Amino acid sequence: MERPGATSHHEAAGDQPLVVRTVEDHRRPARGWSRLLVVALAVLGALVLAPSAVDLIRRPTQTPVVDSLDVAAGILYLLAAVCVAHNGRRMRMVGWMSLTALLTGALLFGLLTWTGTAPGLDSSVWADGGRRLAFLPLLLPAVAAVWMWMSDPRRIVVAAERREELTRRQG
Repeated sequence: MERPGATSHHEAAGDQPLVVRTVEDHRRPARGWSRLLVVALAVLGALVLAPSAVDLIRRPTQTPVVDSLDVAAGILYLLAAVCVAHNGRRMRMVGWMSLTALLTGALLFGLLTWTGTAPGLDSSVWADGGRRLAFLPLLLPAVAAVWMWMSDPRRIVVAAERREELTRRQG
């Protein structure tokens, strides 16, 4: 077992050494705003999913399209909560896709209901930009997208490497 930050040499095909350098993660564990964001996304997902799923089961012919889209939105909010909490490369990609879908739905439904173009969408959680839920269906995906961009490990590593390079040049 090698210590973190150590360099190891392995023989690759063709007898040329392959250098593998480990990177030590000095970031603090997430204990603050990111956890609140995960909880807020999960609670909103449950608040959206449960009533719309019950409506879809009890009254499947009343507003099936809107209820189905609300069920999908609830699932996407729950998925976004998992993706924000996980922070792995693949989960970040899934998170970006779910946040994009949520923001698109909130903006599209909000625009259609504010202009009065689609009066049948008034029962949706995204109607009027999520006014019934204090605009959280619109705000939380935007906040989560900013948080995911700010906490992107690749961006953080590139910034750390730039700082390290600048200190080496100055010192």
